[in-house]
Amino acid sequence: MNATTPCDAVVHNYLNILSADFAVTPSENGCYVLTPFLRPDGESVELEIVSLPNGATRLGDMGDTLGYLYTNGLTLTKSVLDKARRIARRHRVALRQSSLLIESESALTGDEVHRLIQASIEVSNLIQGRRSAGRVIFDTEVESFVIQSGAVYDVDFRVAGQLEPHTYKFHINSGRNMLLQPITAATEATAHSWAERWAYRFGDTVANTAGWQPVAVLDDRGNRQAIWTPHARAPLGNQAILWADRELLTGMLAH
Repeated sequence: MNATTPCDAVVHNYLNILSADFAVTPSENGCYVLTPFLRPDGESVELEIVSLPNGATRLGDMGDTLGYLYTNGLTLTKSVLDKARRIARRHRVALRQSSLLIESESALTGDEVHRLIQASIEVSNLIQGRRSAGRVIFDTEVESFVIQSGAVYDVDFRVAGQLEPHTYKFHINSGRNMLLQPITAATEATAHSWAERWAYRFGDTVANTAGWQPVAVLDDRGNRQAIWTPHARAPLGNQAILWADRELLTGMLAH
């Protein structure tokens, strides 16, 4: 019995840390859940919980998993979709209209959330066979641009907001108090939810310290061009720059 006690403690400590890394953002009919689990290129798995008119609850990925495969260059052939369906069935998850879904007539359970996350990660891993080895993670590409500009910068920079602290990927130490946040998404729905979340963080940061200049850099590389529609990026207003327009950052990054 004593031999298992330290092991139990390790597992409990891990679960406590893991639970703290989930972030929940309310939506009109439910909420978005940002999980600490990552796809192969470092993109977080995000889920949506929706209360349906009939009293049921739907848990889904907003089409983000298949969208991830497509935007990273994997053609969604019948063979690929068949593999995705087999994976989904193994986790007792439905694949319907390009979305991974679980619908429950009662309250969702932790088991259902876990099964959908595992299905999403496993389907995302289908990219490994076709994904170009030269594809660059978006954060890295933005960082490379910052480096080439000659700007002095900090990574994972934490600032105080009026309501809570926030961590930005890059702080540009150019005397302009610029906070640069790359944002990537695989579907328009996910892009819009990210835009809402970061618009809130930008507002909370500036409300506490008016001198900060937050800027979102939106990943519209390749197939992602169609994702950042005016609706998707609307919450960010003029605080967003498409990667295709990154030369606009040059003056902002200057010393």
